[in-house]
Amino acid sequence: MRNSLLAVLSWVALSACSTTAEAPQDVDGWLKQAAVPLGNIESAAASFVSATREARVIGLGEATHGQHEAFELKRELTLALVRDGGVRVVAYEASASRARACDEYVSGSSDDLEAAIKGLGMLIWAVEENAELLRELRAWNLAHSGRERVRFIGVDVQDPSATVARIAELLGAEAGELPARLKAWTARLEPAVGELWKGDPDPYLRLRTDFEALERDVRAASDAPELALRLAELSRAHAMFHSAGGRDRAMAEMLLLQLGPDERAVVWAHDLHITRGPLDYAGTAETGMGGCLAETLGPRYYALGFAFGEGEFQALDTTPDNQWQFRTYHVPAAPAGSIEHDLARALGHDAWLDLRGAPSSGPIAQWLDASRGFRWFGGYRIPEGIDTPSTDTTGWQRTVPRRDFDGWAFHAVTSAARARP
Repeated sequence: MRNSLLAVLSWVALSACSTTAEAPQDVDGWLKQAAVPLGNIESAAASFVSATREARVIGLGEATHGQHEAFELKRELTLALVRDGGVRVVAYEASASRARACDEYVSGSSDDLEAAIKGLGMLIWAVEENAELLRELRAWNLAHSGRERVRFIGVDVQDPSATVARIAELLGAEAGELPARLKAWTARLEPAVGELWKGDPDPYLRLRTDFEALERDVRAASDAPELALRLAELSRAHAMFHSAGGRDRAMAEMLLLQLGPDERAVVWAHDLHITRGPLDYAGTAETGMGGCLAETLGPRYYALGFAFGEGEFQALDTTPDNQWQFRTYHVPAAPAGSIEHDLARALGHDAWLDLRGAPSSGPIAQWLDASRGFRWFGGYRIPEGIDTPSTDTTGWQRTVPRRDFDGWAFHAVTSAARARP
């Protein structure tokens, strides 16, 4: 009954979006007509499932790592994709090795939710919204079996120590000196990267040669199936520093390595990883993880960017005694020249917008294909004064709406995510 209802709601939503008779020619009119309001989340989620039905990987972005509304929408869309879209892999911007704890929890093999939250790897993910996602995925798995069950994976490679610890577990008691050699190799990585950034590549290049010898010895010591994946993760923990876009390419490769031939996945990450476009903020023409995925998947990768008009978000900052704590930031309405300003002006409410099939010529196409300011924040040490209104967007990250994303989710007003105790 639920599936039938969602199918009807999906048809209604898509019909409203694709009407060509008397289609508006102005940008605001088109945005109003094409946008799917988020007030009825079941209808909105059904339309999203239909719009992404041909995608093998669906990227769900976020403008910050700490907004309640973005996390909640991503959770609703993820559950709809699992329930009605056949998605069976949920991937996260989290350590590939550590996220095994998340999979153990959602699979039901562990009851330790706190270990699962820690498995997300970074303190910024210790929020109630992520806990609810894990609970919901666990509930789905406990009610289903076989190919209907969902796997949870991490795609990040920034924690080589966790990777080495897992390799040591897989090798077992007969590993001899290999764990110690791997640990010593990991200890040399950060100093070598520091030297690389100062202009001396030799220590970094020696690490690659030494890793190749380690890899041969590990493979000779054991044929455990997971070892190949962990060695690939450790290799990319080194290779990611080769260029400014290295981490994004590594995440794309780790996702595809863990994806079965018939599996569909949804991946949670920041907008600047989900994007198909260049990583301007890093001073490179290399693309985000989304662009790397699109190299392999083409139109079977779908990127949903997130934007917000005004409100709050949280990020981590340090106390005077150098302890991490969550801090809430307040952001005013976005100025003219930004995509957030245009969406707020035209819509005025929470909605999502599919850009595939949008006009290819005329004023709407010009708006979709023009560069605009794009507001985003990371998860740590946000600069002071970000709550001061700015009328100059020229220094912002830029986005070309249709080049970088296949759709946009917009929240008019946001609140901070709910930190766990």
